[in-house]
Parts: sequence; structure tokens; C-alpha cells
Amino acid sequence: MAARPRGCGWLTAVAAAVGLVAACPAVEAGGSTLRLATWNIEHLAAADDAGCRPRSAEDYAQLREVAERLDADIVAVQEVQNRQALARVFDPAVYDLVVSARRETGRATCRGMDGQRRTAQRTGFAIDRERLRQAGLDYRVLKGLSELGIDGRRWGTRILLEPVAGGGPALELMAIHLKSGCAYNRLDRDVRRHQCRTLIRQRGVLEEWIDARAAADTPLVVLGDFNRQLDQPNDHFWIDIDDGVVCDWRPDPELGRRCRPGSERPDPDADLVLVGAGRPFPFARNPKFPYAIDHIVLGGPATGWLVPGSWRVLDFGPGREPSDHHPIAVELRVP
Repeated sequence: MAARPRGCGWLTAVAAAVGLVAACPAVEAGGSTLRLATWNIEHLAAADDAGCRPRSAEDYAQLREVAERLDADIVAVQEVQNRQALARVFDPAVYDLVVSARRETGRATCRGMDGQRRTAQRTGFAIDRERLRQAGLDYRVLKGLSELGIDGRRWGTRILLEPVAGGGPALELMAIHLKSGCAYNRLDRDVRRHQCRTLIRQRGVLEEWIDARAAADTPLVVLGDFNRQLDQPNDHFWIDIDDGVVCDWRPDPELGRRCRPGSERPDPDADLVLVGAGRPFPFARNPKFPYAIDHIVLGGPATGWLVPGSWRVLDFGPGREPSDHHPIAVELRVP
């Protein structure tokens, strides 16, 4: 199958929507450019009229149009019931589809929707196999980070990109979906809100995972719905994971993981990059807080691979939004 041509028309359209001027990022000599994206597709069910965002055939067609406009090599996804659901948005003839293996449990009813039951909300990836091949890369699926889940739900889904010919760096990607209900304010021992307590535990697990890759000099990208405004000033979540140090971690029932006293040591690979930081999110739900909760975070050597100016948010255009989160995308120049 011939590779789909890479376009940038949607970049210009989004920039125009927020009053900016944009052009396709320049491609430097050497290496391969990857466009990575993340998208919470909002209760994506495999069947028509199922789940807490019941959709018609026309609604699924609209989602497929969004996927085409997103035009990404790899898309991290959230709130996906299973592989069959994801195949209704990303064509399996083009994309390899990876969905978390987390278990299915009894599903509650949808709030205010008699007779509708919630479907599983899994994380995963849609991977354009031909584009990846043309970039000289292959991938393999790694064990999911089940410790990041809540009562067995919302595991982190992990893949490793590797050069087909060998010799170049491998890049680890993880799609995540963290606990909602604690998008801002402090995250410390005095916080009693149960959503925030859960997010605190997830933060510890995520920081341990990041530190392990930093210590191994592994390039990493974390993509997904953090349900947290990491870009707000002095955000407690971001300050903790972007501390520029690694340490020896121990399980902790409240913090998820606790750093063993005296084990902290500087490591430049633990100095992260929050892509898009400092730019107001164009589709924030509350204009008083113009911050995103969906993020792409770079760590290790990958912090130097960012194509400047490539962070973009996809505008759905007029009419009913096909999901309650707008996809975001960025480009990396992989050596």
C-alpha cells in the first residue's frame, strides 16, 4: 500500500482559528520526522448507540474524518472500549491497533441515561505501519503499566519504536489516562478529595517509571489525558515529575511511590519538556483557566528531538463536536 501523503493544511487552519500564522515545520537533514498525537475519543464503543456517548453511523464517519485530518503517524488514544471500537475510527488496512489488555469489569449505568451502560475506557495506539516503515522504524508492544490503573482500570499502554537497521536509539511511548476531578490546586498530604488522592498515587507511579528510563538514558514520550492542568503556574504534579533528579523508589500506599531518603541524584534525562507549555489552550472549557489537560511530555534524549513550532491542536470546525477532547499533535526529529 502506498503511504498517505503528509499534509499540513490542518496546521494552518488551527493557527488561523486562534489568530496565529503557521507553516509546515521545516525538516532538517538526517533522521526521520514522526508526527505524534493524542486523542481522548470520549466513550468510544464498538457498536452503534452503545455506551455513554452513543453514536450513529454518521457519527463514526465524522470521527474517521477527524482521524484523516489529524494525519499522524502514531496516535495515543483514550476511552476506547476495545480494538473493534478503534477500528471504526482508524482503518486497520492502514493502522496497526494496540489497545490495553486491562480487564473488563461490571459496567455501571451512564449518568442520566436510562438503559445505557458504560463501556470500558482503555488506552491504546493507532500506528500507521507504512509511515513507520518509511521512517526506518518498527515497533513492539511492551507490558502495560497496570500499576498506573485504578482498581484494574486505565492501564498505561506502552510501545517501543526501534530502528529496523539497528544502530539508532529506541524510543518508548506510553499512552495514559489519569484520574479526573483534580485538574488544579495543590497535591499534598493535606488534600482529602479522593480524586486528588488517587492522582497523587498515580503521580508517584508515573515518576518512578520516568526515572527508570532517565537512569537508562532511554528517550521517552508520555501522551494522553493527564486530567491535570500541568501548564498552570507552579503545578504540583508537574513540579514533582519534572524535578531533574532520580532516586530509588519504594511502594507507598498514599503516594504510590516514595523516594528512599538520601537516594536522590541529579540526572539531566529527568528534566522533561511539556510540549506546548506557555501557549493558551485554544479550546479550554473555562476561559478563566486556559490550560490543557491533554499533554505530550518528552523525556531523556527525546527532549532534543522536538521540531520547533510543531505543537498544534485540531479544530473540529462548526457543528457538534465529535468528542469532548480536541486532539493535539507534535513532530519529533528522530536521529
